[in-house]
Amino acid sequence: MERIPFDKKELIPIGEVAGMFGMPPRPIYNTPITSKENYMMLLSGETPFWMPASFGDTTMITPKVPDNIARGFVFEAEKIDNLKEAGGADMFGVEWEYVPTVGGSMVRGGNPKVPDITEWEKYVTFPKVEDLMDWKACYERNKDTYIKEDKALVVTILTGFFERLISFMDFENAAYALVDEDQQEGVHRLFDKLADFYDEYIRYYREYLHADIISFHDDWGSQRAPFFSIGTVREMILPYLKRVIDSTHKYGMKFDLHSCGKNELLVPAMIEAGVDSWSGQPMNDFEMLYEKYGDKICLGMPITGVTDDMNDEELYAAIEKFVRKHPRALGSLRSASPKASEYLYEISRKVFCGE
Repeated sequence: MERIPFDKKELIPIGEVAGMFGMPPRPIYNTPITSKENYMMLLSGETPFWMPASFGDTTMITPKVPDNIARGFVFEAEKIDNLKEAGGADMFGVEWEYVPTVGGSMVRGGNPKVPDITEWEKYVTFPKVEDLMDWKACYERNKDTYIKEDKALVVTILTGFFERLISFMDFENAAYALVDEDQQEGVHRLFDKLADFYDEYIRYYREYLHADIISFHDDWGSQRAPFFSIGTVREMILPYLKRVIDSTHKYGMKFDLHSCGKNELLVPAMIEAGVDSWSGQPMNDFEMLYEKYGDKICLGMPITGVTDDMNDEELYAAIEKFVRKHPRALGSLRSASPKASEYLYEISRKVFCGE
């Protein structure tokens, strides 16, 4: 694609996109290509026209399927009142309890749905994807709002393999089942069935909502370390995660792994599975990760060195330093300064065009 030089007129806003999760609104610039085209270039390993930010260059949808209602995490045109509607049974019949003080739901521990993973088939019934919601109606009510042609559409699947196992068994039992030889075969059978289910689930999101990116949530670590070794990931999770990623790619989408925790030791397994992007939490050593793996996986990185008390000159310099050092990254810009988004766009446009 032809590299169009930066023009100051691009900075004249043609609209505004609302911020999410406490982020300030971001202006929409008069860009030479769409945000969707630019974002997908980055995830495809190409040099984009500018550095996309974690929010603002995409749209995200979590429609009214049972999992999202149970978790209190519905983001679509048909809203729910979390205080009245969140919680209850997810798509597998697991009961969640919405906790207003944390803005999310938890499974009440102590009475796991699956008391014996070696016999999980006695307790778990897989739903039919076609019955989770009216897929055509979901598209119609969200087109031109949550679903926009010029924005890459991210569909969030909240419960991956380990998190689904936790929901069935409680955390301690799930973690033990991954390493206990007597239980591992049952876990493999469950994950094999889940991989087939997620293949169909992802196909529906592509076919009916025209999703571009699957953001698959599966937390693998705590604030200090992973929950399990990379060997356990390779043996118990990677084969099934790879199948889901292969399905995502087969249907023409990119795969983002949303995995909280200090999981830097597990990044090689993410790469082996084919993960396109991972936006980890700030406690991870992103400088080390970018140096070792930045050419193999797109890392969502906090734009370091930026503070809200900077003057314009300091802010420009800090963002320029980050962009020049991390041209293959997905920048996470959390500055409240109205100039921050403008500088990130202008600087990366110039740098990526060779200026």
